Amino acid sequence: GVFCQSAIDSAAHDQDLVTQAILLEKQKYIEQLSKVFKEMDDDGSGTISISEFKQHMESPEMKAYFSSMGLDVPDLWMLFQLLDLDQGSKIDYEQFVYGCSRMKGNAKGVDLAKLSYEQKWMDTRMRNFMKRTDRHFQMLLGTDEEDSTGEN
Repeated sequence: GVFCQSAIDSAAHDQDLVTQAILLEKQKYIEQLSKVFKEMDDDGSGTISISEFKQHMESPEMKAYFSSMGLDVPDLWMLFQLLDLDQGSKIDYEQFVYGCSRMKGNAKGVDLAKLSYEQKWMDTRMRNFMKRTDRHFQMLLGTDEEDSTGEN
């Protein structure tokens, strides 16, 4: 009775502490990203251009800083594209924080599952498109598909 309730209360308290620690760590990470963003935004526009990004990311200090935050991406252009969610050639604060947070650490199972799903969806769409295009091309040429495959 009393021992079990004490153990349950202790476990619940431990879970609360873990939750608080995770939230605190996340808040510190966002604060770090905010400082980095402000440092990279040389012109104070509220966005980071590709030239600002490249200039800062080529410095050994910034590379080490990103690496220390769990963001080790050797290809600067790819990193910029991944952060530039709306493909507007500039990264705003929300894009920067969201993108860096999503890329921190290893891929999660849900990320891999989503990627696999999207790849299969694109593959199906591409196959269907190619079939339709081939049929239309054959119609324009006035031949049937059997002629184009060499089967008479």
